[in-house]
Amino acid sequence: MKLKLFITLLILSITSYGQDIRGKVTDATNIPLPGVSIIIEGTTQGTTTDFDGNYSIKAQPENRLIFSYLGMKTQIIAVGSQKVINVGLQDDTTSLDEVVVTAFGNESQKKSITTAVQAIKSDQLQEGNQNNMVNGLQGKVSGVTVVNSGGAPGSSSVILIRGGTSITGDNQPLFVVDGIPIDNSTSSSLEVASTNRASDINPEDIESISVLKGPSAAALYGIQAANGAVIITTKRGKAGVSKISYSGSISVDQILGTPDVQTVYGQGKEIGTGSDITYDTESEFSWGDQIGTGTPLYDNIADLYQTAVTQNHNVSYSSGNEKGNMYFSIGDISQDGVIPTSSYDKTSFKVNMNSTFKENLTIGVSANYITTDVSSTRQGNASGGSFSSLLAYPSNVNAKDYLNEDGSQKQYFLDQQFDNPYWSFKNSPNTDEVNRLIGVISLNYRFLDDFNLSYKLGTDNYTEFNKKIIGDGSLIENREDGYISQFEKDHKRLTSNLFLRYDKQLSNDFSLNSMIGNSVEELDIRTNYSTGDGFQAPGIYSIGNVLVEKQKLSEIIARKRIVGLFGEIKLGWKDALFLTATGRNDWSSTLPENKRSFFYPSVGTSAVMTDLFKDLSSENGLNYLKLRASWAKVGKDAPIGALESFLKTNINGLASSAYTWNGVDVGNPDLEPEFTNSYEFGADMRFLNNRISLDLSYYYTKSDNQILRDIRVPPTTGTFYATLNGGVIENKGLEALLTARILESSNGFSWNTNFNFGMNKSKVLELPGFLNEVYLSDSWTYRNSAAGAAVLDGSLFGLRGKRPQLTDDGQVLIQSNGNYILEDATYDDVQRLPDWSLGITNSLSYKNLKLSFLLDIVQGQEIYNATESALAYYGLSTKTLDRGESVVLSGVDINGNTNQTAIVKNQEFYQNYYSLNSENFIEDGSFARLRYVTLSYKFPQPLLEKLSLASLELYATGRNLFTITNYSGVDPEINTFGAGISGAGSMYIDNLGTPSTQGFDLGLKFTF
Repeated sequence: MKLKLFITLLILSITSYGQDIRGKVTDATNIPLPGVSIIIEGTTQGTTTDFDGNYSIKAQPENRLIFSYLGMKTQIIAVGSQKVINVGLQDDTTSLDEVVVTAFGNESQKKSITTAVQAIKSDQLQEGNQNNMVNGLQGKVSGVTVVNSGGAPGSSSVILIRGGTSITGDNQPLFVVDGIPIDNSTSSSLEVASTNRASDINPEDIESISVLKGPSAAALYGIQAANGAVIITTKRGKAGVSKISYSGSISVDQILGTPDVQTVYGQGKEIGTGSDITYDTESEFSWGDQIGTGTPLYDNIADLYQTAVTQNHNVSYSSGNEKGNMYFSIGDISQDGVIPTSSYDKTSFKVNMNSTFKENLTIGVSANYITTDVSSTRQGNASGGSFSSLLAYPSNVNAKDYLNEDGSQKQYFLDQQFDNPYWSFKNSPNTDEVNRLIGVISLNYRFLDDFNLSYKLGTDNYTEFNKKIIGDGSLIENREDGYISQFEKDHKRLTSNLFLRYDKQLSNDFSLNSMIGNSVEELDIRTNYSTGDGFQAPGIYSIGNVLVEKQKLSEIIARKRIVGLFGEIKLGWKDALFLTATGRNDWSSTLPENKRSFFYPSVGTSAVMTDLFKDLSSENGLNYLKLRASWAKVGKDAPIGALESFLKTNINGLASSAYTWNGVDVGNPDLEPEFTNSYEFGADMRFLNNRISLDLSYYYTKSDNQILRDIRVPPTTGTFYATLNGGVIENKGLEALLTARILESSNGFSWNTNFNFGMNKSKVLELPGFLNEVYLSDSWTYRNSAAGAAVLDGSLFGLRGKRPQLTDDGQVLIQSNGNYILEDATYDDVQRLPDWSLGITNSLSYKNLKLSFLLDIVQGQEIYNATESALAYYGLSTKTLDRGESVVLSGVDINGNTNQTAIVKNQEFYQNYYSLNSENFIEDGSFARLRYVTLSYKFPQPLLEKLSLASLELYATGRNLFTITNYSGVDPEINTFGAGISGAGSMYIDNLGTPSTQGFDLGLKFTF
C-alpha cells in the first residue's frame, strides 16, 4: 500500500511539472538577453536564458514564473495554459544594486560610491535628437549647466559642472572615452562659429555617460578633472547576440526669430541740431528722415535666414559569444545652415572589439575615426559679419541688391567700407576641416583569484585646417584685393594608464577593494599660421596666390607631459558601510622644476542606513536610505608656455625699451599650481516600494592660488600684461534628483518623471594686489561696451562695462551739456550663470506608444544684450523711435545741484551715450523652455516576425517648441563667442550671433 501511494505521488509530481514552457527574453529594444534567471515562484527550480535569449522550463498551470536580470525590472508571469511565454524586460533605474562607471572606467555599485555621480543611458541622451552630444545633457543632470552658442551649424556648447574653479583657465570638465581622456577644446569663435571637439563623438555610439561632479568624484584623474569629469562608455557587442541596426532622421530647422527693427525712419545721418537738423543720406545709419508712404520696405535681417534641412544616418553591426564581442558603426550627418552657404558635415567610423583568452586574459581594441567639414559665415564683431553688416542696411534699402551690372559689389552709399553679406557668402568663404582618430588598446589580466592587472594605451590625434577668406573686390578698407588667414594644427595626445587591482572578501562582514596605478600623458600641438594680403589672380583663394613679401608665417609648438601615481582603498562592512580614500601625485612639465610635483588626497564615506538599521525601512514607507560625505583636494597646473615670455624681434614701442618681448605674452618662471578644496554631503532615499527616489547633494569648494594669465598691469611696470598667482574663488550649491514612477497599470500604461535641480553661487573672494576684476578681452562686445569678467566680491561670471560716473554719495554725475560721463566700471551684482535650474523629464507610454518631453527652467541669470546696443547705435532699434524728444537725465552737476539741463534724444545721444551705457542692456535672462517633445511607436512582435525584424520604431520630435521669458532679445539661451573663451567666459552674452533654432525631426530605427 505504501509503495503504491509513493508511486502515485511520484507520477503526480512528474506530471505536475511535465508542462513544457519555452520562450525568449528580450530587452526594451527586442534584443535577446542571455543569462536571465527564470525561477518558479516558491521553489528553487529554475533555469537561465542562453546566448540567444531562449529558455525552456517545466511548470504547472497554477505556477508563476519570476524573470530577473541585473539592472532590469523583475517580471512575474502566471503560466496558465500558455506554452510559449516571451518576455520583454525594462530597465530598472531604481535598482539598489545599480552599477555605474566611475574613474578610469571602473564599475562600482552605486551604494558604495561616496561622491556625487549621475548616470545617463543611451536612450536618455538621444532623446531630443541633438547632434552635439554635450547638448544632449541639457536639463538631464543636476548641477550641470550647458549653454550653446546659437544656431550656426556645428556651433560649440559650454558645459560647466558646479560653476567654475578658475578665473582665466579652463572651467569645463574632463571628457573621458572608454577610459582615455580626449580633447574638448574649441577654437576662437570671435570671427566664425567654432565646434567643441567633444561633439565629434557620435551620440549613437554611446552606451552610457557618468557625470562625476566636482573634485571629490574625479579626484583620481587629478589635474584635468578639477572641474569634474564626463565619463563616456561606448557600445560593444553582447554575448549571444548578432544584430544589424539602422537609425536615421530628417530634420527641418528655422531660427527662433529676429530682433524687431523700426521701419519709420530711413537711411541717413543727422546734421545739425534742433529745428536746423538735416539728413545726409550717404550713410549706413537709420537716422534719416521719415520713410515716405508707399516706399518699399525690407526686413533685411529676417530675410537673411532660410529653412535648414539635416539628414542623419547611422548603421551598426554587433555580435558576441563567450570568447569575445565586436561592434562596428558608420554615422553620417549632413546639416545645412539657416544662413546661406553655411553647413556642417560629419562622418564617423567606430569599431570596438574584445577577446578573451584562457578565461583570464582579455584584449580590447577600440578605434573611432571622424571627419568633419564646416562652412561658416562671419559673426559678432568681425568685419563683414552676416548680422553686423545687415545692421548697416536701413529698412528702405534692399540688401539683396548688391551687384553692379559688371558683377562687382555695389555700394549703396559713398565711401561704404563693409561688405554686403550676400556678396560675402559667395566670395568670402570660411571653412574648417578636421580628421580625427581616437584609439584605445586595453589589456586585462586576472590572476591569483583576487588580482586584476589592466593596461590602456590611448591616442587622440587630429589635424585641423582652418581657412578664412575676404574675397578680392571687398569694400573693407585695405582689403580690396582680398585677404587670407589660415592655420594648420596637428594635435597629438598619447595616454598610458596602468592599474593593479586587488579585490577581496576578507570575511563575511568585511570587503576590500584597492587599486594602485600610474598614468603618463603627452600632449604635442603644432600649429602653423599664415596670412596673406592681396591675391594676384582673382578668385584663387590660396596662400600661394599672394606675393611672398605680403605673407606672414608663424609656427607655435606646444608640448606638455603629465606623470601621475595614484591609489585608492575602499573598505566595506556588511555591504552597507563604506570608507574610500584616494591619493594622487602629479608631475607637470608646465610648472617650474622645483614646483612640478604636488600631491592631493580625498576621503569619503557612505552608509546604507536601512541595511544597518532594519527597522528604518518599510515596504510602503522608506525603503532605502544612504548617507554620504566626502572631502577632496585637487591641483591644477599652469597653461602651456606660461613660464616663458614670447620674444619678438621688434620691441613694442609703447613698452619700456628694457623688455624684448611684445608686452603681451609675458611669462612667470615662479608660478605655483592652483588648488581646490572641496567637501560635500549627500543622501539617497527611496520610498513607496522604490517608486520614488530622491538624491540630494550639498557641496562647497574653495579654489585658491589662482594662475592668472595675461592680467593687465600699469604701464609703469614696463609691459601691459602679466601672469601671476593669486585670487580665491568660492562655489557652493545644492543639487537634487527626484525620480518617480507615478503610474504603472496592468493595462500597459506607465508614467515616469525626473526632476533635476541645481543651485550654485560662485563668488570671487580675493584678487591679487590692486585688481578688482579680471576679464578676457576676447569677450568684448560690439564697440567695447562690455565684457565678461570675474569681479572681486562679485561673481566669477560677472560683467564689466561702461556706465555713468557717480559722485561719492552714489548719484549720477551730469556734465554741463546735460549728458552723463561714461567710465569703465564693474558690476559686482551681475551674475551671468543661473541661480538655479530645473529640468523636468516625463515619459508616458501605453503599450507600444511612448511620449517623452523635457521642460527646462533656468532662473536668475542676467544677459548682456549687446545686439540691442548695436541696433540702437545704427538707429534700427524700436527704442529709438522717441528720437527728437527732450529729456532731463536724473543726476547732479559737479556742484551737487540737481540737473536741470535738457537734452535731445538724437543720433549723438543714442550713439555716444545710450548705446555705450551697458546698464541699459543688462536684462533678466530667466526662461522656461519646452526643449523637446518626442512621440514614438514600436511595432508589435507579430508584424516584426513577418518582416524578419527584431525591432522597428518610428518617432517624431519637436525641438524648442516654446520659450517663456522676459528677455527682449531673440533667445535667452545665448553664448555668441562659444566655448573658446575660458575663465569668466561669455555665457549669456548676446553679441550679433546666429539665433538659435527650433525644429522638427522625423526618424526611423530598426534592428534585424
